[in-house]
Amino acid sequence: MIKKGLFFGSFDPIHNGHIKIVDFFIRKKILSEITFVVTPQNPFKTENKNYNFEKRYEAVRIAIKNNPKIKISDIELKLTTPNYTCDTLKFLRHQNPEIEYIFLMGSDLLMNFEKWKNYRDILDHHNLYIYPRNNKESIPEKFKLNKKINLFKAPMMEISSTIIREKYKKGESVKHLVPSLVLKFIEKNNLYEF
Repeated sequence: MIKKGLFFGSFDPIHNGHIKIVDFFIRKKILSEITFVVTPQNPFKTENKNYNFEKRYEAVRIAIKNNPKIKISDIELKLTTPNYTCDTLKFLRHQNPEIEYIFLMGSDLLMNFEKWKNYRDILDHHNLYIYPRNNKESIPEKFKLNKKINLFKAPMMEISSTIIREKYKKGESVKHLVPSLVLKFIEKNNLYEF
């Protein structure tokens, strides 16, 4: 069975931390291909007023365009909103039964994973590859014996899209946080100026 990684997110904007995580899994040959699944509407972030899907999608496309092992998907744009990961995964499984989809997830998200819609269905059908978000986080006790949940010593992702947006709005430099072509795209399209 073919294995493919899926990295879900709003990517508002995509940043160097996202790229480092994906690069780690590919460079170490843990996964041969990873797809960024750009989410139109995260059910936990419904108040976000800067939710221009097309521009977020284009920024991701720009960031990954030179790496053929990294793909991008707008599949959730075609599904009912808000976009629940379990529904997208179920749709993909039915569309491509020959592919084993691996779900990449930050350790911070695992802390509240039980609150996700049909989280057990995700665990029944998918392996979760967990990357660290800070030094204190690990797999919560309730998930430690679950063989579907695997923690990897990937690079620490200490930046977030929220911090980048806030810095940018304050006029602070974010050039060390996002790919240079993405920063040019943000500036050209005035993405985070209010």
